[in-house]
Amino acid sequence: MKRIIPLYLIRELLPAFFVNLLVFTFILLLAKVLELTELVVVKGVQPVTIVKLLGYSIPFLLSLTIPMSTLLAVLLAFLRLSGDNEITVLKSAGVGLYRLLPPVILFCLWTYLLTSYLTMTVVPAANRSFRNELLDLAKARADVSIKERVFNEDFKKMILFVNHIPLGSGRMKDIFIQDQRDEERVNVILAAQGRIATDPNRRNLILQLEDGVIDRVNRDLTSTETIEFKNYDLKLDLESELAQGRLMAPDQYEMNLEEIWAAAEEFKERKDETHAYLYLVEAHKRFSLPFACLVLGLVAVPLGVQFRVKGRNWGITMGMAVFLVYYVLLSAGWSFGKLGHYSPTLANWFPNIFVGAAALSMLRRANRESPILLVALIDRLLKWFRSPEEPSES
Repeated sequence: MKRIIPLYLIRELLPAFFVNLLVFTFILLLAKVLELTELVVVKGVQPVTIVKLLGYSIPFLLSLTIPMSTLLAVLLAFLRLSGDNEITVLKSAGVGLYRLLPPVILFCLWTYLLTSYLTMTVVPAANRSFRNELLDLAKARADVSIKERVFNEDFKKMILFVNHIPLGSGRMKDIFIQDQRDEERVNVILAAQGRIATDPNRRNLILQLEDGVIDRVNRDLTSTETIEFKNYDLKLDLESELAQGRLMAPDQYEMNLEEIWAAAEEFKERKDETHAYLYLVEAHKRFSLPFACLVLGLVAVPLGVQFRVKGRNWGITMGMAVFLVYYVLLSAGWSFGKLGHYSPTLANWFPNIFVGAAALSMLRRANRESPILLVALIDRLLKWFRSPEEPSES
């Protein structure tokens, strides 16, 4: 008996968890597909590159869908047990609600560890690979956009003219550049040759020039300066939405935990509280988000036991509503925490504390068979919306 019930519950939980995980991850991935489709249709990016970008997006999506799937798996399992009166039979056999918790806690602990591994290790590495892939894509687009003997204006406040591009060499010959990014002077650069390279650490495109000269002219035309160079690296600023919207995202999402703490301390020493809060919120998020598996799994138990309406659809609807409330609290915490309105620790952990306290209170009431206010409210709403012809469900 001691082994049969836990195994029975685990067999109820695992299939529901994997089905929900597959469905919700697919839905979020589909939204990402629609976002990246523009790169194929408008920018002419190869579908293989899009598949790679989607693959790098999956770990972050899983860090959201695993807690959601944990909540729904536990909720649907206990809804089914309650709807088929198996909870009543177990209570008659002397098996109380608390004796059903160990397999649920074990299951939630497993999803917690899985999500922790994702947020601590896999997601930062995937984000880094995602950005580097975009950087390589931006380089390829820049290479393609540069034509021989054409004034190229794809770069911010810069005009680029190349006299000759040997086929398949990746190099450019006889280069002219007018750089107007400096507010005080205009730089005119002539170089014998050059090529476009990438800087993965800073996520920049670099034009590596060789054997040339720079003429610097003040905008008021009062002075000029001429500099000869053997090698000169010129940073390129792409005007495209690809570079500005996605390429230059904050880098705390790509750092490991030690790097984030170090960066936050460095910003604190500079008295730059704004950037310090950004990094501290990200650090605490990697701990608090996996913990959601535990609190959401526990809050699903009393809801599933006391909710009397049968049907998977109602269970999914209620589960989504609970997760939506949790995620709204979490998103609000992230926003206010980044702005410094209150502590990044509180910003990340308040939703877990709030839902965890609610879970413990509801578990105690469900074990005593006392009504839970939230469940009673939902039942009353369902009775109010139910048509007179529709038979009531026990």
